[in-house]
Amino acid sequence: MTERYKLSFTAVSLGLAESVIVAEVYLQLQDWGTTKEKVKSENLLQSRVQSSIQRVYQEIEPRLQTLSIEQLRFLVEEANIIEQKQILWYTLCKRYQFIRDFANEVLFQRFKLFHTQLDEFDYTVFYNNKADWHQELRDIKQSTQTKIRTVLFRMMREADFLSNDNRILPCTLSQAVINQLAVDAPWSYAIFPTTPPTGTGGINVS
Repeated sequence: MTERYKLSFTAVSLGLAESVIVAEVYLQLQDWGTTKEKVKSENLLQSRVQSSIQRVYQEIEPRLQTLSIEQLRFLVEEANIIEQKQILWYTLCKRYQFIRDFANEVLFQRFKLFHTQLDEFDYTVFYNNKADWHQELRDIKQSTQTKIRTVLFRMMREADFLSNDNRILPCTLSQAVINQLAVDAPWSYAIFPTTPPTGTGGINVS
């Protein structure tokens, strides 16, 4: 039986600033429960609405929980902004199989085949193909489908993989990022519009 896709990622897009704040607090406290309490009580996400803080935090925490302590330290203490964006895209792909499949089967493959555009049509083809195997994709409303696509494209733009006119923007993975992603190689390298590091094959990445 095909595993159901989680589709709850629309509350936050890439979430760069929020993720770094939450990760920094967690590294100080080493406990997710007290991290949540501190973030909420001190309004570290700088929202005027308590429900918004709750919604954003509930999305950010599970993404960060996909990272090891070493990866969290890299995100907060060592990575530059480009590397931070790449690590957060990696957390999205670890947390959400739907995004990981799209990143590998559409974003990476189009880059690999030298296609310079990634349009809504490409997404629609991907979505419809997956809907043949995932009842949850067939069950959601059209408005929800549109929101999922909109947020996913926004994530790619915030990660600097896609221009405003939907041109694929190739990226380079630093050796530091390559080292951080090695634990999930080879698929972890094939979620970016880049050439995978030598020796990872770049073929069996699912």
